[in-house]
Amino acid sequence: GDIDEKVLLQSTYEFQLAKILDVNDIKWIRPKVPFIWIDNKNIKHRYYPDFYLIDYNIYLDPKNDYGIKNDTEKIKKVIEQNNINLIILSKNQLNWVYIKNMLVSVNGRQLV
Repeated sequence: GDIDEKVLLQSTYEFQLAKILDVNDIKWIRPKVPFIWIDNKNIKHRYYPDFYLIDYNIYLDPKNDYGIKNDTEKIKKVIEQNNINLIILSKNQLNWVYIKNMLVSVNGRQLV
C-alpha cells in the first residue's frame, strides 16, 4: 500500500482502513484475482476482497451496515468454499485497536 502506487479506493471506509494499515506498517495489496463462490441456486459469482494483508494471510473488507447485513450469506460461502481468512469490518471497527486485536487473535502473533 505505498502512496505512490495511487491505489484506487472506492469508499471512505476503504480509505480509512488503508490509512490505518499504512500508519501501522501493515503491508497490504489489492487482490487482483477474484474468489469464485457458488450460491444456493448453484450460480457462480466472483468476489474481490478489498485488502490482502501479506504478512498475515488475511483478507479485509470494510462495509457499511447495510452491506454487512446484505452480504452475510455471500461472505459465509466465500470463506467456506475458498477456505480463507476473510474479515468484514464495520464502520466502528475501523480503528487500530480493533484491527490489532483481530490480527493477534487470528494469527496468535503479538503486535507492538
